Amino acid sequence: MSRRAQVHEISRARIVQGLRALHGPFDIYESCGHVHNGRDPFALYIEGIGYVCSEGIVATICTHCCCTDPEYGQSESCVATHKHLPGYALCPTMAVVEGRESPWLP
Repeated sequence: MSRRAQVHEISRARIVQGLRALHGPFDIYESCGHVHNGRDPFALYIEGIGYVCSEGIVATICTHCCCTDPEYGQSESCVATHKHLPGYALCPTMAVVEGRESPWLP
């Protein structure tokens, strides 16, 4: 591989790494139905819901495109216009990066 090709691959990898950091996952939870407490290493406290584990995840959305505020969560626009299902990318940007189907509804 030529020096120029190596530099191109390193630059591309940095761009993808930066995009993944910006367009990272944000989990949306509902009650998991389990009894957890603050000492449970697998439990997370969600205001208005209480302690939940990964079984309470109902959707994973893009932190950059779909959150109105990282403390609050999913925007109304996201709820109304995006699919957040297995097999789809988190957002259109990550769909391009990953070569997957976009979550936007037609």
